[in-house]
Amino acid sequence: MKIICFALGNIWRFSESDNRADLLEKIQHLDIEGVELTIGTVHELENFELKKSQIKWLKQLKYVSIHAPFKLLSDPNKIKIYLDKLQKIYDLTNAKTVIIHPDNLPEKKLLKKYSMHVSTENMVKRKNITIPKLKKIIEEYGLGLCLDVAHSYFWSEKETKKLIDEFKEIITQVHFSNNYRRKDHLPFDKVSKSFLRSINPLKDIEVPIIIEEDIKTKDFDWNQEISNIKKILND
Repeated sequence: MKIICFALGNIWRFSESDNRADLLEKIQHLDIEGVELTIGTVHELENFELKKSQIKWLKQLKYVSIHAPFKLLSDPNKIKIYLDKLQKIYDLTNAKTVIIHPDNLPEKKLLKKYSMHVSTENMVKRKNITIPKLKKIIEEYGLGLCLDVAHSYFWSEKETKKLIDEFKEIITQVHFSNNYRRKDHLPFDKVSKSFLRSINPLKDIEVPIIIEEDIKTKDFDWNQEISNIKKILND
């Protein structure tokens, strides 16, 4: 049985403060075993502060990861401050890895100064980061891979299998969302047979599954969605 986790990015639209850690209060009742702390911008990173009760809850989970800001390198003068903050959150929560997109990696020499484990992510096709390019980056930095199945589907139905075949031993987690009619980060209320075939190779790996959808309505039934996802993964 795979570990099912919830990314704060699922509900990023509903934050009522600059401190995205407050979103944890909205998900503690869900049937999940892990959390990805999605910190989408450097502004959010600067304002991210965990309460003692939140740290305690996170440490009780089977899995915690952190998604670094999408434009981590936006201010070169502050990159060390940002990495220091990520390391602090990593240590406080006993996180397993920090996700940094391949086009936002700091200099290798600087990143190596930190003890946090880092994974990168396969990107959508328009980014043009092919498997050979991704392999070169991963080997140069010594990274893990966060496999995003919705991103890989933009390349082809077979791309997830190709990524698993190439990187199976270093895949740390899976970003799991639906890709339907060429849109990603969707829920699974409507899913194509082709997409279901594309994710079938996930049965060959045992890593945490991070639900990473972009939900626009506050009344979305997350318990039902989690149940649907468990059924898809276990069929």
